[in-house]
Amino acid sequence: MSAHADPVTAGERLDAAAGDPECMVGMSSSRGTRPSGALWCGVALVLTSAVWLLLSFFPESRINHVLTRSWTNFASIGFAFWCLLILFVKLAKIRIQRRALKVAGIFPARSDWVLSPGTAPEVLQRIRAKVDRPREFTLFNRVWVALSNLGNIGEARDVGVVLDSQAHSDSAQVDAGYTALRVLIWTIPVMGFIGTVIGLGQAIGAFQNVLDVSAGESASSVKDRLGPVMSGLATKFDTTLVALLATVVVQLLTTWVYSLEEDFLADVQAYCHENIVARLKLVDW
Repeated sequence: MSAHADPVTAGERLDAAAGDPECMVGMSSSRGTRPSGALWCGVALVLTSAVWLLLSFFPESRINHVLTRSWTNFASIGFAFWCLLILFVKLAKIRIQRRALKVAGIFPARSDWVLSPGTAPEVLQRIRAKVDRPREFTLFNRVWVALSNLGNIGEARDVGVVLDSQAHSDSAQVDAGYTALRVLIWTIPVMGFIGTVIGLGQAIGAFQNVLDVSAGESASSVKDRLGPVMSGLATKFDTTLVALLATVVVQLLTTWVYSLEEDFLADVQAYCHENIVARLKLVDW
């Protein structure tokens, strides 16, 4: 992702809405990579219902027996779908945000060019000319905040303070975007534990019938009484298995996507240092 972001061709205007899955369904774009939780919750419910419907066509399959033992399995699947959809949208938004790093000509390439309160408006004008809604991009928003305040800054190191402050704000925003995912990742194994309790309850309740076997009953009768006990134990293990597998997959993908966002923020920091801090010269105008 970080090494293969699409370059922006000459003359092409960059737009945060282009390629955003949420904008494709009529929602507005926003700064950063935080997706809409409610929208993708609805889509996850649809996908979970589709899984349930698909299983109805294979009533004798092993996976049908496993998943239909308890409602908690479908709850785990629904939460997993919700997480996966959020991660998919985040990946798309990271890709869009990374395109800002590929926009050429924002800062002049001349080695003798310096950034100052007099040349800052020129940079802002170039951003407006090349980007639609530039404040929706993490990179351009940070550049905009720094250059808009350049005339009120007394020393070069103060620019670094402004950039660091915005970097902390962006990092906090990224971290907040994973709050829902963390809650969902915690909830999925809880669904498995609930299924375990349900299965144990069924097994214990059925075992009472086994204890009530009279001395004259046949072995086949005892076997029939043991059926519900085994079914309850199977529910216990199957619900735990489904929840744990879903948790592992979602957790690994979440860690990967989060690392991509951290890499992106590091690249934004390097871009600002190279083009703003390293080329800054505060002079009197």
